[in-house]
Amino acid sequence: MKKSFDLLGEMFAESEVYRPLFVHHPDAIYVMNMAGKLVYANPATERITGYTLEELQTLDVKRMYPAGEREQSLSRRGAMEAESRLEFNLRILHKNGTPLTLSVTYVAIEQDGRRVGIYGIAKDVTEQERKSRMLREQERLYRSLFDYNPAGILSFDPRGRCLSANPNVEALTGYTARELERMDSRALVPEEAAESLALRFERTLQGASDNFESQLLAKDGQRVDVNVTSLPIVVDEQVVGIYMIALDITGWKRQMQRSRELTGQYNAILNAVSEGIYELNAEGRSVFINSAGARMLGYETEEFNDMYNHELIHHSRSDGSPYPVEECPIHRAMREGVSCSVEGEVFWRKDGTSILVEYRVNPLFENGRPCGAVVVFKNTTSRSEILRQKEADLRGVAVRTELLSLMSHEIRTPLNGVLGMTELMLGTELTEDQRDFMEVLMLSGRGLQAVVDRVLDFNAAESGAVRFESEPFDAGALIAEAAESFAIQAEAAGLELRWRLDNRFPDRLIGDAGKLRGILVGLIGNAVKFTPRGSVEVTAECLSRPPAESGAGQSRCVLKVEVRDTGIGIPSDKMDMLFQPFTQIHSALDRKYEGTGLGLAICKRWIERMGGTIWAESREGAGSAFSFTLPMLCE
Repeated sequence: MKKSFDLLGEMFAESEVYRPLFVHHPDAIYVMNMAGKLVYANPATERITGYTLEELQTLDVKRMYPAGEREQSLSRRGAMEAESRLEFNLRILHKNGTPLTLSVTYVAIEQDGRRVGIYGIAKDVTEQERKSRMLREQERLYRSLFDYNPAGILSFDPRGRCLSANPNVEALTGYTARELERMDSRALVPEEAAESLALRFERTLQGASDNFESQLLAKDGQRVDVNVTSLPIVVDEQVVGIYMIALDITGWKRQMQRSRELTGQYNAILNAVSEGIYELNAEGRSVFINSAGARMLGYETEEFNDMYNHELIHHSRSDGSPYPVEECPIHRAMREGVSCSVEGEVFWRKDGTSILVEYRVNPLFENGRPCGAVVVFKNTTSRSEILRQKEADLRGVAVRTELLSLMSHEIRTPLNGVLGMTELMLGTELTEDQRDFMEVLMLSGRGLQAVVDRVLDFNAAESGAVRFESEPFDAGALIAEAAESFAIQAEAAGLELRWRLDNRFPDRLIGDAGKLRGILVGLIGNAVKFTPRGSVEVTAECLSRPPAESGAGQSRCVLKVEVRDTGIGIPSDKMDMLFQPFTQIHSALDRKYEGTGLGLAICKRWIERMGGTIWAESREGAGSAFSFTLPMLCE
């Protein structure tokens, strides 16, 4: 006769009522006697453990447990002698050796008032346990960041009530964390800052972070200057609160105030002396000039700042010949880090006149390396010398202007007759050879006409007779049109021609669109001409754009354009010849590069007449970059 417990096991295994529940349940369900012998297990038990029922019944159970876990299992089964239900976590090893964590429930089985066995229900919670462990580790990490952060950190609910504060907030304000709890955020700032803080809170609750300077009101009434970053607390894509991260900047603000006071004192001293004093950075751009220096050179102090100094006041010698930057004592002193004194050189003023100066250069150092220089100069030119030199220059310019104008007009008059007659001849019946000859004649005549126009443009720019318009125009469209006009030529040469406008580039500028187009066409045309392969890129940006004055509708900006190519480049010993009239750097190397030598000279004079600056960077065989800046009005 079978024992009662064996009959019970068969009932659970074969009953039509219970069988579907046991067979299809996702959790492991098994039955064992009080001695721990397995009587029955559903398929989920086999799936979770990797063992079949037969294997589990004959298995040395020690193989199923990690070290120390077998004793825990025995202890819990022993507790079922008195308990009717027990819940616990159990660690076992899968048949393939993988560790598993099971959430187990034991339920006592009784027959005739006697405890005969245990139901075991086991759920695989390995993944949940792993995630829970990771979550606990992250919480410990975040808590450490919160508690030990050198900044003060507070959290607020959407109504602005403080939820938590780290120890640094307590140090900043003098409040304890308990005192800060549920405190309104506006109570932590001075009364005049409360409204601004509320507006920033509203912005952060919309999901935008913010950074601003404010003050915290300490418990004793003291004000603490802080830099605040506010961040939204997002849970399930919903903003449920705000973090405020406050850095104490009280000491920094005191240092800045002292620095401003010292700067004011130094400026007062520098502006009180009669010598001109200016500072250059490592790039050779002006950082500062005192009042005496600006007055001697004819500039406002603001105009002189951030300008390439050599091209501004030291570009030429007293005889008008170019002064290469490599030979300039100021830049040599900066490069070598050695002071020097110079006499008998000229500085060029804003109006184009020159003054005779003597100056001393003192290099500046940072971390032991030259990073700029201070130049102290005096005007040593007598008034009569200035007038004499100016009159001589004016006479020379007048004679040259008259000669060039006369020659150009004398050439243009018969040239127009030649072109007119050529057009008439092309309109008659001609043989094929005659038509070819006439077309060559027309092409040559137009080339000569372009040379004459260039000479006249240069003559007008030199004499100051050229007029500059001031009309609004679409700057982006103008730059694009100038670049597109060379698209066919670039494509035929196999070049990649591209142009790009900065995101802050204004929609409309006010100035001389025709002159700007001419400058762009000249620079882009040169880039395409001297680039046998590779690319030509035109970029335009707005370097500075202050807000328009109230009601004016316009603001000043500085336009910067760069034309960069991968062409043949310019030899370093030829760079000083750039922008000089009637100078052709590459014509001696290849006749296809011949021209008038006036294009860059005209561009330079137009740009300078409009208050701008043009410069070039190049390396032989590695391409060139021509850049210019223009102060303009924008809408």
